[in-house]
Amino acid sequence: MDNKQILILNILSEESFRTSFDNRIAEAFQSIGVPHDTVHLDGLRNFNLFEKYTHLMISGSTESAAEENDWYPDLDAIIGRFLSEDKSILGICFGHQFLVRHILGKEHVRKSATPEVGWTEIALSDNLLFRGMDSFKSGVFHYDEVFGLDERFEITASSSRCAVHGFQVKGRPVWGVQFHPDFMYDDVFSFAEAVRKTDERFESFHCRTLITPEEFRVNDLIFKNWVELS
Repeated sequence: MDNKQILILNILSEESFRTSFDNRIAEAFQSIGVPHDTVHLDGLRNFNLFEKYTHLMISGSTESAAEENDWYPDLDAIIGRFLSEDKSILGICFGHQFLVRHILGKEHVRKSATPEVGWTEIALSDNLLFRGMDSFKSGVFHYDEVFGLDERFEITASSSRCAVHGFQVKGRPVWGVQFHPDFMYDDVFSFAEAVRKTDERFESFHCRTLITPEEFRVNDLIFKNWVELS
């Protein structure tokens, strides 16, 4: 994995989410042996170190990719540069949605009729991003979803409530996953409990799949496979 360098965009504004993501990425990449740097939301506007990085990862966010925000043009510019240089990209949750927005337009992101919060079983295709993963459970935390992908996209993952839990842009090192391999195991339970206390609709979209710490470790392969593939 010589000469690989990963840019991580942690665009989560809530401290608990942002910290969990940073801790999880540090844990997951410790054994991969590839250096990475993290840029937070306040670093998007002036980012210009494109030549340094071979890979881009985009985190989730509680913002909606179907709406507008003053930092979206900055994120668009970073994605556009990585795409133009055919560099590898992995978008997670909001990052997954924003990649579709960038390529197809925001009209391909919508509010989900069946949001997901908690843990769920994910059905996977034989895409190489999922190499070594026979069965898979992951954290979910989304109110939006992507839809209407065209022939440029291969749909790679789904759940009982979400038809597009993963995609790859065909022939390119660009992947998105709606699920969350990027939060610490214990934190997913905590985040779900926080939603239970604040959203009266919680029981209707709570995903109750049981998952052990050992089953959670399979999520590590998402990061390992991504880096090794491109």
